[in-house]
Amino acid sequence: MKSFLASLSLLLCATLATAADFDWKTRFPQGLVDEAGKTVDLASLKGKTVAVYCSAHWCPPCRAFTPQLVKFANEHKAKLAVVFISFDQSQEKMFGYMKEAKMPWSAVPFKSAGGQAIAKEQGVTGIPTLLVYGQDGQLLTKNGRDLAGLEKLLGK
Repeated sequence: MKSFLASLSLLLCATLATAADFDWKTRFPQGLVDEAGKTVDLASLKGKTVAVYCSAHWCPPCRAFTPQLVKFANEHKAKLAVVFISFDQSQEKMFGYMKEAKMPWSAVPFKSAGGQAIAKEQGVTGIPTLLVYGQDGQLLTKNGRDLAGLEKLLGK
């Protein structure tokens, strides 16, 4: 019995260590950029819950939700990282939206294969959508727009 518990304990520790070391490059193979198009280090996501925000400037519900998410992200920046997947019509409009809304987060490069793969994998058919991933890279919820529920996931 002691041997079983010791093995279980080692397995749990290994799982937790692996979870903390999730390689976000598997989700974002083209990397991330800021509102000026400069590369953002994927290490900025390490150890955080990651919310993938699918949105566009042309979308009125997105423009209504984005300020709420900006405020929430700023309040929880120690535990939460947001990554923007733009559904805008051009890279210039994407960067303009990021600047106008003062988004304090990075984005996948415009029309990147990684961003499109996540949206397709998760069946994103409408925006705004906020997909929330744990530190281990596993999807926690597709309903991240419920900020009270997201706050509970973050443990605050």
